[in-house]
Amino acid sequence: MRRTALNVSLASVLEQMVQGCAKGALVAVAAGAFALSVAPVASAQEARAQQGQTRDFDVPAGPLSAALLRFGAQSGLQFNVDSRLTDGKRTEGLRGTYSIEGGLTQLLAGSGLTFRFAGPRTVVIEVLPDAGSTRMLGPLRIEGDGSSRAVAGNNGSTDVTATEGSGSYTSDALSIASKMPLSIKETPQSVSVVTHERIVEQNLTDFSALMAQSTGVSTITGSNGPLEAEFYSRGFRIQRLQSDGGAPLDIASTTKWGMVPQLDMALYDHAEILRGADGLFNGYGDPGGVISLTRKRPLDHRQVVAEVQAGSWSNYRATLDATGPLGLDGRLRGRGILVWQDQDYFYDVAHNEKKVANGVLEYDLTSSTVVSLGVSRTWQDALPFAGGLPRYIDGSDLRLSRDTCLCFPWNSYDFDTTEFYGMVEQELGPNWNLKLNVTRTKQERTWHYGMVQGAVDLVTGEGPLQQQLKEDGASTQTAADFTLSGSFELFGHEQLLVVGANYMEADGAGLTRYIPVDYESSDTPVNVFGFDPSDPAYAAAGNLTPYQRYPTYRSRQSGAYANLRLTFWEPLHLNIGLRYSTMKQQEVLQSLCEFSTGCLDWTTFEPRELGQVYDTYPFGYSTNNFSWPPTFSLVYDVADDVSVYASYSDIYVEQSLMLGHDGKAVDPVTGSNIEAGIKWAARDGRLNATLSAYRIEQEGFAYLDGDLTSPDGGTHFCCYVTDTDLQRVSRGVDVEVTGEILPGWQVAASYTRNSNEETGELSFSNGLPLQSRLPKHLFKLWTSYQFQGDGWQSRLNIGGGINGQSRSYYAGLACPVDAVTGECTSAATAFEFEQGSYAVVSARAGWKLDDRWTLALNINNLLDRTYYQTVTNSSSGNWYGEPRSYTLSLRGQF
Repeated sequence: MRRTALNVSLASVLEQMVQGCAKGALVAVAAGAFALSVAPVASAQEARAQQGQTRDFDVPAGPLSAALLRFGAQSGLQFNVDSRLTDGKRTEGLRGTYSIEGGLTQLLAGSGLTFRFAGPRTVVIEVLPDAGSTRMLGPLRIEGDGSSRAVAGNNGSTDVTATEGSGSYTSDALSIASKMPLSIKETPQSVSVVTHERIVEQNLTDFSALMAQSTGVSTITGSNGPLEAEFYSRGFRIQRLQSDGGAPLDIASTTKWGMVPQLDMALYDHAEILRGADGLFNGYGDPGGVISLTRKRPLDHRQVVAEVQAGSWSNYRATLDATGPLGLDGRLRGRGILVWQDQDYFYDVAHNEKKVANGVLEYDLTSSTVVSLGVSRTWQDALPFAGGLPRYIDGSDLRLSRDTCLCFPWNSYDFDTTEFYGMVEQELGPNWNLKLNVTRTKQERTWHYGMVQGAVDLVTGEGPLQQQLKEDGASTQTAADFTLSGSFELFGHEQLLVVGANYMEADGAGLTRYIPVDYESSDTPVNVFGFDPSDPAYAAAGNLTPYQRYPTYRSRQSGAYANLRLTFWEPLHLNIGLRYSTMKQQEVLQSLCEFSTGCLDWTTFEPRELGQVYDTYPFGYSTNNFSWPPTFSLVYDVADDVSVYASYSDIYVEQSLMLGHDGKAVDPVTGSNIEAGIKWAARDGRLNATLSAYRIEQEGFAYLDGDLTSPDGGTHFCCYVTDTDLQRVSRGVDVEVTGEILPGWQVAASYTRNSNEETGELSFSNGLPLQSRLPKHLFKLWTSYQFQGDGWQSRLNIGGGINGQSRSYYAGLACPVDAVTGECTSAATAFEFEQGSYAVVSARAGWKLDDRWTLALNINNLLDRTYYQTVTNSSSGNWYGEPRSYTLSLRGQF
């Protein structure tokens, strides 16, 4: 083995440097703790002082060997490295103020190499441990350094799962399924990641755009338009969202206490997606999966990113992201992010303006304790398109132009979202970590709009009516998660343990809904073929009155969990998980009189005037559950880079509002998520591939047995049975490949096949899909290539992708409606219509103007395919997919 000491003059550095720029594909290098021996105390103290200092670096992109020479000359370090390790490897370079550790980490990113200090000024470069078999239990540490302060997350972040600056489409470690960083190969469930590089390249500026590109996820535009999209996986709605892997927030109960996930991706480093059941860490809920968004943390060096965009339909956006040390020798770090966006849509009238401010501080309280506190605020004012387009009464297409918006200039949907968050991370020796994660969000929202509903008569063209609605309220959610994780040795092997508890509370009290006074005579006929939004007949009603109010609207869930990963024999790993959960929900619904002539109290039969409460419905229940059988899985390492797995997770969906004949609450819906697959981690973890098959079953659904009664005045309902043959089944296959295929060539490709149905003789949907609007086949591809070399081509990056899916359909009954009475004027007509299979092609080209600035053009729906992104029914809820669009971006990093 040939070793060369690299400690040379600046002249020799310049002689060996290669001119030019190359962006290169970077891969996260957080790989666990280094240090195999203990250096003398004096030497360790000197090393710590040397390594913690910050200084200015100017290392151009080019061959890694030349870059290390330049870095050594500027830092005073001497490198001990086998020259064969650096042969053929390149680096993006380094420019700015960094600590020695942070700068060297970034310089080596994507090379498959790591470093350790063998002395105060001597650094050994060596091969990064195989990401396919290495468990990352914490940040990198310095050999011989008594401190264990986090110093070497990717790009100078303290988060070992961070992907910013990696240039990769995959990640070395995810924590969504384990509460500790594990490689994708080691995780015995279907997990995916959308990295920072993909967020930037695909221009995924908001949460809906991110989900549209996520493996196995289908998007349905909600009744309130694209501002309230719904997300589905494996036939079930995704109900929960984590921040930084903490306790989940509710994003499904948006008509109750849930949060509308209008989130800007400029605040986040990456997203992790788990498909299927995850009751172990998240408690009750459908097995659609869970999303974890990881926020950007402050970095250990100064970095400023500025970006401006201009796109189709007057879409303008600007972001500013600044981070770096604030003082106390780098122990105090900060990050601030500002976003402004103003946009129209491809359909007429609608508009949206958004402003976001985010700030976070991170402080090394001790050598083993990191504390962070942050706050973000989002102001969003929109003129929405609500309700979508109707169809003919038989379900046939009206063939309206894609720019048709059945919306009105007085429509409004305003969000004001405030989030406070904090985290404490405490290292307990080299192998154990405590983590407390707390998030509190308050989202105040008010919407007032007219929506057009009603199937169109085939002969007269009549049928749709304008309905005016208003709602205002606030959702406040608090989520806290406390976790102890680490490793210990038993049976001669490393064992992993996670224990913890979490708490989630959501409060939507005060939610109030309004309609026009005497609404039964207020609906206005709409001519959808000659629609004029400024027609005075469609003016906003001035006599809105509240008709529903929730003085109490609260959900609370807590639990404790434990997960043990046992290794008795090195290739075989057994995971066992247990959870104890409690849940409590309370709500009080008040009905208010909406008629000028008054109403009758349903309890006392006394008259009530306009706006007075005439009925009150209390609902509420509390329950607890111990998961049994436990969650378990087996992982077998076929080779260093290949593993096979099989897993079982239980499912619990609460239905305690319903009582059995014995007067007791019925048991929850139960079920199982069984999955098996094979995972491959190639190219030192820079390329990951997964093939999995799964089957989900739910049973124990409450079925009304006899007449509906409420023995306690509306809090519970009776009488139900659960021992029926009602069952929901979902089964399918996921295939995914992400990462670097060849130097400079990144790919994220996935295929999903899902078949689901409800069965049972008592089911009204026996043999039908759980959600017919979801496709059976889903294919997503995005790939990019960074040209290599030292000439002009090294400035060019090109990319493209395809999103394709099979047919979806909707079936039902519709009838013509009288504009005054709201009653059907003839017999109902059956309809069934479909959106056939389609594929949408996208493309991107990026040109690096210099070392700091990049100009990029994104084109979505390159072939301008016309299709319905969502189909609902003949009355409303049909939404065109976006036509061809362009976005030009100028991005600078300093």
